[in-house]
Formats: sequence, structure tokens, C-alpha cells
Amino acid sequence: MHARSREESPSSGASSIAQSLRSRSICRGGFHAFALLALCWLLPASASAQGSVAAWGLALDGQTAVPADTNGATAIGAGHLFSLVVRADGTVAAFGANSFGQIDVPPGLSGVTAVAGGLWHSLALKADGTVVAWGGNANGQTDVPPGLSGVTAIAAGFQHNLALKSDGTVVAWGSDFEGAATVPPGLDGVVAIAAGRSHSMALKSDGTVVAWGSNIDGQLDIPPDLDNVVAIAAAYALSMALKADGTVVVWGDFDNPRPVPAGLGDVVAIAGGDQHCLALRADGTLVAWGFDSEGQGRIPPGLGRVTRIAAGGYHNLVLRDAVSPEQAIHDLRGDLDAIDAGIARALRVKLNAALAALAADTPARACKALHGFGTLVQAQRGVQLTTVQADYLLAQAHDIGALIGCD
Repeated sequence: MHARSREESPSSGASSIAQSLRSRSICRGGFHAFALLALCWLLPASASAQGSVAAWGLALDGQTAVPADTNGATAIGAGHLFSLVVRADGTVAAFGANSFGQIDVPPGLSGVTAVAGGLWHSLALKADGTVVAWGGNANGQTDVPPGLSGVTAIAAGFQHNLALKSDGTVVAWGSDFEGAATVPPGLDGVVAIAAGRSHSMALKSDGTVVAWGSNIDGQLDIPPDLDNVVAIAAAYALSMALKADGTVVVWGDFDNPRPVPAGLGDVVAIAGGDQHCLALRADGTLVAWGFDSEGQGRIPPGLGRVTRIAAGGYHNLVLRDAVSPEQAIHDLRGDLDAIDAGIARALRVKLNAALAALAADTPARACKALHGFGTLVQAQRGVQLTTVQADYLLAQAHDIGALIGCD
């Protein structure tokens, strides 16, 4: 499902706030696409010089609730119902479902450059070329082969894994259902790997693709004229290839996801989830298609420029350009248009004070203004603000505070 490389550089009160969320694109909380009250895109506002992580789609297990301490993330990965983020210091944040310990990051794990998630297990690639695995191990998927080293990229299927070595060969372990972990003899010259539910893919240096494992949906039926491929990805039972001309080719289960959107081009990265696909274009915008039960097949507006993407079972993660505290405050001011005019005016006064403090290079004053903002929101919960509105505003104030460095 997910391949990453060390070389890689995503009531009426409730309805009104939801309208604002759709226009502003930043939201926190326990809502998901099938919530009856409102559709709430789950896009945490945490950001740093390295990048800001955003997530949306199914949120039932917390897989879209990006922790504030992921500011400065350098890499992302998505498992079936959980998410992985590499922090700037090389440590890993994991969140979401934890049925088999897949988000219990091993103590002391550091020096990580890439992550990948399977059904119930996680992988991390370290800067020294070694691999660490944890979580469910029913089929040996966390039993990293002894002596495995010189790894440059990793990929996690549902219950099997792939590792690309610096010599262009591939190592596989875990479940060998339908031959997913049986690497074709003599396979070499590989530059990228990808893993689906029970199938595996390899991109060779000559731009051709090799696939093995389950073919129940035709995911191994590589188009005979496919060439000039520069990247690959695997969804549940579907295979994807990005060509040098920026177009995308898909084969396998054509019902979900559906065929590639007409006219899609200028693509620089691709990702596949359970039954949906993502494509990142050169201008930093995204295109999604396929199954959309939880909003995973749609792109929230206002994401900004995205630099990396990852697709989980029913959710997505992206790494985007940094958001400044000032921009986050301006965005939050705009969100206040959706609430009662009286309390909105009072809250804007607090945000204006925070902006003035930042302009004067006095972050402590900005933090004090944000604290006042939060106190006012708490006081008006259930009075001039609905619970949904109050929770949203408090979450945004918290994330802005994290950007500034407030205690």
C-alpha cells in the first residue's frame, strides 16, 4: 500500500460552522464524513519550517487527529486505520487504531527517515539503512529478516512488507498469500517499490514495472505498452503508475477506485488507499477519486501547497508547506464570520491583539491574547457558541499557540 524512500524530499449552528470549515479547510474533532450534524474536514493547523501535516477522511479511531508535536514533520505514512509521521528530530508519532500495538512506537526509536503502515503493523526506515517493525505479527510481518541492511525504501502491504536495497534488489517478508512475498527470481535494477493488500510492485531503472502476488482483480495485468514509468503505488487491489509525461495509468479493480479522471496530468506523486487514489500535481494541488464513504475521495479546499501524500484505508495524510502563525490567525478571523456577530467582534479583538504582539516580536503577549481568546470561548460555550463551534475555535487557538511556542 505505502512506499517511502530515504531520498524523498496528502444543527444550524453546526451547519454554519461547517460552511466556514469548507471554505477555510482547517478543523479538529471527532467528526467524520458520515456525521449527521455537519461535514467537518479534519485538518490540524500544526506547521513548521519543514512542513505541516494535514489529514482528513474517516476519523473514528483518531487517525486524522494529528498531534501538535509533529510540527516540522519530514515524512508521512498511512496504515489501514492509523497514521505515522516522522518528526524533524527523526522520531515517530503514530496515532489512530491500536488493536495490535501498531501505534506503540518502540521506545528510543530515532534516526527515522521514512515510515509505512500495513493493516495492523508499522515499519520505519532508519538513516543507517536498517528497518524497524512493530504491531501485529500473525504472519511474521514484524519479523525483520536478520542482517537486513542497506535499505533505501520500504513498503507495507496488509500483512507483508517489501524493502528495496541500495543494490537494486528487493527483500520481502510476512504473509506470502498468493505469493505476495515471493520476489521474482533475478529481479534487480529496482528503483521503487509498492505493496497492496496481497500484491507487490517494483519499478525498474528502465521505466518498466514488475508485479507479483494476488491477481484476483487484475492488479498484476500490467498494460503491455506501459513504459517511461517514474513512480508506482498500490491500492487494496489496484496498481498505479506515474509516467514521465505526468499522466497516471491504473489497472486492477476498476469499480473502486474508478478510472483515472479525464485530463489528469502534470502529476508528480501518486498514492493508493483501500479503494481510493490520490495524485499530487506539480503546482502542489491534489486530485482524488474512488470510494468516498468518509470524504477520502475528495480534496478539502485551502490545503495550500502539498509536497507529499499518503493514503490509508479510508483517510489521507499530506505534508504541506509551512503555515505561519500570522496566516493561521487571519484564517481563524475569517472563520468567525460563521458565528454570532456579537461574540465574533469580541473574539476578533483578542486575535487582533495576538497579531499586534507578533508584529512587535513579543510572542509572550501573543500567547496571553490567545489565552484570553480561549477563556472567552469557554465562557460562551452553550451561550453564544454551540459546542461544535467552541470546540473548533479552541482547537485552532491551541494549534496557533503551538506554532508560536506558547506553554
